[in-house]
Amino acid sequence: MGKRLLGTMITYGYPDIDLDDELRLAQRIGATVLEVLPMWQQLPDPALVQARAAEFNLAIHSAHGCWGGRSIRAVRVDLGSTHPQIHRDSIDDLKRCVDWLKQAGGTYLVVHPGGLSGQSEESRRREALARGLVALADHAQGTGVVVCVENMPPGVHPGSRMAELADILNEVDRPELALALDTGHANLTAGAAVETRAAGTRLATTHVHDNDGRQDTHLPPGAGTVDWGKWQQALDDVGYAGPILLECIRHLRKNFQDLNPGLLSELIAPAPGSTPLPDRL
Repeated sequence: MGKRLLGTMITYGYPDIDLDDELRLAQRIGATVLEVLPMWQQLPDPALVQARAAEFNLAIHSAHGCWGGRSIRAVRVDLGSTHPQIHRDSIDDLKRCVDWLKQAGGTYLVVHPGGLSGQSEESRRREALARGLVALADHAQGTGVVVCVENMPPGVHPGSRMAELADILNEVDRPELALALDTGHANLTAGAAVETRAAGTRLATTHVHDNDGRQDTHLPPGAGTVDWGKWQQALDDVGYAGPILLECIRHLRKNFQDLNPGLLSELIAPAPGSTPLPDRL
């Protein structure tokens, strides 16, 4: 297994954040690929961000889809909602995100499985989430876009544990669906290595940041309590070859000195003697 690419999330279309400043910061980090968080309410031009990124020798890898109140037309986006109208509107907004990402030249759309919910709702929300993901898979078929479901912090049922999401994807078994591992969220539940192994070979992309194990603070790797050595080994064990994609650009805009280039170099390199899991059947 060769070195993984280094990437970072950038924002796009926000009136107080200049796109070129974001791209210059991505270059300074050493990134070669990007995840774009557009201001979805404004649907900023996907061709423009692709073209500007290319001028900085950066490629669009992924986009973060709508969630909650960060929507396009929906009142709120919640793929696990049991309210029929909210569920339909959530699917429709995320279909628009699929279309946007295709035009931007990216491949992976990261989506949330839902919002905060009670455990008593889990069964009904699981069924709604599965239906929503199948609808998105149908829409993405033939586009080259893969919809990646992200593990969440505690309090999302289902969705706070990667095993729950992997079970759903194993059941629906669509090539247009995969998983996104958020290291910060995982550090608030069972740990990044445990959640990575639960994702297994369905893991397609990452959100990489750190915290103290209590709050989702989106710190740079090494500034919190994530065990990065164990996580690197888990990535190798599941055969993950995608990017190490930072989700801490807000912190780095003001505190770039907190970036640990040595640790990032270690994370993009495979651990010695690693043995990937076999591909799923």
